[in-house]
Amino acid sequence: MSRVYLVNGKHPVHRALVWFLSSASISFAFFMAVSLTFVIITGSVEGNLLDGLPLFISIPIVIWGVYTGIGISCLLWAMWIYWARFEKGSASVKAGWFLILLFGMQFGALFYAIYLWTTGRIKSATSHEILSSAQ
Repeated sequence: MSRVYLVNGKHPVHRALVWFLSSASISFAFFMAVSLTFVIITGSVEGNLLDGLPLFISIPIVIWGVYTGIGISCLLWAMWIYWARFEKGSASVKAGWFLILLFGMQFGALFYAIYLWTTGRIKSATSHEILSSAQ
């Protein structure tokens, strides 16, 4: 039995997309934590961190940054699409998430995704469970 991901218990989502968005969310959170730690330790946001690092260290950091940037951009679009198509809350709830997505940008998308995953609106199910619930 293969596992699939469902949005609101009905709409299937490709497993690779869920894994990509999940890993991008984790990568973004970790990337921001590392960046903030660096700023706190050095006391400065000026300069280029990569200038002082050897090439074998800076290349993975650049690849990680590109992956995180692309991933969080995709997460932002995915959360806007979810909000526009599937959010069925009251008008005040929709307005609240609209403002969080609009002004929160990547952080708002990350908070919205965490909210959706923790409340079970995006969940994993086996194909057998889906077929038996459809009957």
